[in-house]
Amino acid sequence: MAFCGTLSAKFSLPSSSPSTNLSSFKPNSVNLPCFRLFFYSNDTRQSKTPSSLTIHSNLPRLINSLQTNQSLSTTTFTPQTIGKRTDLKKIMILGAGPIIIGQACEFDYSGTQACKALKEEGYQVVLVNSNPATIMTDPELADRTYITPMTPELVEQILEKERPDALLPTMGGQTALNLAVALAESGALERYGIELIGAKLDAIHKAEDRDLFKQAMKNIGIKTPPSGVGTTLEECNEIAKLIGEFPLIIRPAFTLGGTGGGIAYNKEEFESICKSGLAASLTSQVLVEKSLLGWKEYELEVMRDLADNVVIICSIENIDPMGVHTGDSITVAPAQTLTDKEYQRLRDYSIAIIREIGVECGGSNVQFAVNPNDGEVMVIEMNPRVSRSSALASKATGFPIAKMAAKLSVGYTLDQIPNDITKKTPASFEPSIDYVVTKIPRFAFEKFPGSEPILTTQMKSVGEAMALGRTFQESFQKAVRSLELGYSGWGCEKIKQLEWDWDQLKYSLRVPNPDRIHAIYAAMKKGMNLDDIYNLTYIDKWFLTQLKELIDVEQFLLSRSLSDLDEEDFYEVKKRGFSDKQIAFATKSTEREVRATRVSLGVTPLYKRVDTCAAEFEANTPYMYSSYDFECESAPNKMVKKVLILGGGPNRIGQGIEFDYCCCHTSFALQVMRQS
Repeated sequence: MAFCGTLSAKFSLPSSSPSTNLSSFKPNSVNLPCFRLFFYSNDTRQSKTPSSLTIHSNLPRLINSLQTNQSLSTTTFTPQTIGKRTDLKKIMILGAGPIIIGQACEFDYSGTQACKALKEEGYQVVLVNSNPATIMTDPELADRTYITPMTPELVEQILEKERPDALLPTMGGQTALNLAVALAESGALERYGIELIGAKLDAIHKAEDRDLFKQAMKNIGIKTPPSGVGTTLEECNEIAKLIGEFPLIIRPAFTLGGTGGGIAYNKEEFESICKSGLAASLTSQVLVEKSLLGWKEYELEVMRDLADNVVIICSIENIDPMGVHTGDSITVAPAQTLTDKEYQRLRDYSIAIIREIGVECGGSNVQFAVNPNDGEVMVIEMNPRVSRSSALASKATGFPIAKMAAKLSVGYTLDQIPNDITKKTPASFEPSIDYVVTKIPRFAFEKFPGSEPILTTQMKSVGEAMALGRTFQESFQKAVRSLELGYSGWGCEKIKQLEWDWDQLKYSLRVPNPDRIHAIYAAMKKGMNLDDIYNLTYIDKWFLTQLKELIDVEQFLLSRSLSDLDEEDFYEVKKRGFSDKQIAFATKSTEREVRATRVSLGVTPLYKRVDTCAAEFEANTPYMYSSYDFECESAPNKMVKKVLILGGGPNRIGQGIEFDYCCCHTSFALQVMRQS
């Protein structure tokens, strides 16, 4: 048996002390080098096909024994026959339905990947979805496509007609998962002899039912916040009395994007949110839990196969602390502020959770809260399906989670699926990345007059932008520009927050809102120190230090004229993500003049590869991101004619998935023309 792990070293934080010499701002690498370790027994090394796997039977005992050097008791696990299933001929995939907040084009992405993967394996694919503006509902994606309302009654009619061998519900978000549960519990799947693949009914219930999930975590010794499950308002009030203090978090079961949930700071808010949550929940059930506001939040994308192999695809860290839905938070991959010991603990917990919940094969998303004071860890929830974060993790690492999950659902194991990008490594080879990915959500509160732009546990963003860079600072500034809200980066321009008084600034720092990141800039410019900003926002000081360094670079630029900047200065500034427009603002010049000076000094962007393996292997089908580095990895073919396609940017009201559809088909058509 092979064990794959990662080792990393903890790097020191960059100094944030102001300086007039830009050489003091050399960026520290925040990407930790990963070294894969493979341990083989002598028998395994010789035969390559061990007859049995030895696995730990109890994670808490494993952790305890590691701390006390006690011996472990183990259980022998003999895997079943593994490989592509030949008993399945026709598979139905459930889509996500119409685009709504919390469930958007990322599920078109996962559904499309699943259709392509299963057809590639020779299965007949039947698709059910109600959204025509998707790639997955194109006639060539599935063998048969039904555009119909996503209701149990209508889908059962399709099941009766098509008689698929299996139903795959893990690609269509919460809509598909709830629909599969309804079909299973009504007896429809049993009546037509249809098997649930990807996630069994028991696993779905265990992950989605708040009470069952809490009990499952108790079974394996992983902490959850003090909480109780209520099915009536009276029960919810009793739970609140037992917890004994506000604020309280209300999390409805079987809902999407935190719909119906929220944070209650008093009894009136509590009862209002509980009523909303009970009405929104598929099972009229809400979890009332003690608030962990101010704790750090992390997510791990996990995959498991039928042979019980588990890999971690990506770690994601929320810049915003607990209390903001992860879809509304600025997130960074890989996690930046975890020590190696903390990361390995979350990794072990994630593996134990996916096994305890019983997700036999496919991808899952596990969310944790970590106390910044003492490192205490609690698990918040787990999605037994491809999630919104899965699309981000796929693009961040180059690892196609939905495609791999689809192949795992029909019997393949991780070591049997090749990596599409390297063509040399299997899917069991955990991705390693040598760059930083930042995602920033986009909101549309201005479209809804009277709505409060306050962020809670219920998701409210309508789109998001993602950017990649060699450092957090570079990717962060690129992501701010990518939102298309008129910002040329973070700072180095006049923004409305600079005109706010201290009361307004402190409120914007204390209460999560879409403009909080710019309020941090204004507060730093006005002289507020990092400790005061931390005490208002609870954003980790590592991130605040990184942002303070950007302020210091801005101060350096403000003290210089454009002609004072040499090649090294330009590289140091550009490596931190500053745009030509920002430099022009600070040096009192024009964007055109900055560009001309920069190019004359030979400072131009190069392109790096997203290859899943930190350049450890050659990448055959990479995609690129720009950076100011000294080595270009793009290797463009200058002998062929090319067409550049401009996409639609982040989703927003009035410009959504339909433009992704247009760009995809433009790309398909041009590829066909090239081949002919």
